[in-house]
Amino acid sequence: MRRVLGVLLTLVFTQACTSSYEPARSPRIATVMDGGQPTFVKDGQHFGSQVWGTGLVDAVEGNPRAEHHARVGRNLIAGGFALSIVGLATEIGGLVVAVHDQDQSPGHSSASGLAVGLIVGGLVAALAGGVMIGAGQPHIYDAINIYNDSLEAPPTTAPLGPRLH
Repeated sequence: MRRVLGVLLTLVFTQACTSSYEPARSPRIATVMDGGQPTFVKDGQHFGSQVWGTGLVDAVEGNPRAEHHARVGRNLIAGGFALSIVGLATEIGGLVVAVHDQDQSPGHSSASGLAVGLIVGGLVAALAGGVMIGAGQPHIYDAINIYNDSLEAPPTTAPLGPRLH
């Protein structure tokens, strides 16, 4: 319950956060705040969301290694979110069974075991979903860094004055 409340509060408070800064047009991928959500920018074009990893596959197109990491990150995040929602729904179902069981018969019954199983199973699923989401984020960063590192390095300027050895 705390987790859901935390997510809701985060969504409410981050919707007002936005940045007016737009990076210079560049083939490199940068992350900016757009409408309260981090998003990817490349050559002045916005791609998806860093939170979900969407759009990054398109942004890193042409670099197979970066595309792989972008897909893995996106899929882990989406799958983890879905698993967390299923886990939460299962926990709620377990609580409903427990309350219904208490109303029907104050003593111990087989429904109590079902309720505990649903609650524990839902908790495990929700935690596994959180782990998947956490495992997806590094792939998103890897995709960006691999792509940016594969671009031609910008020319450097020579230092002014004589070189001292």
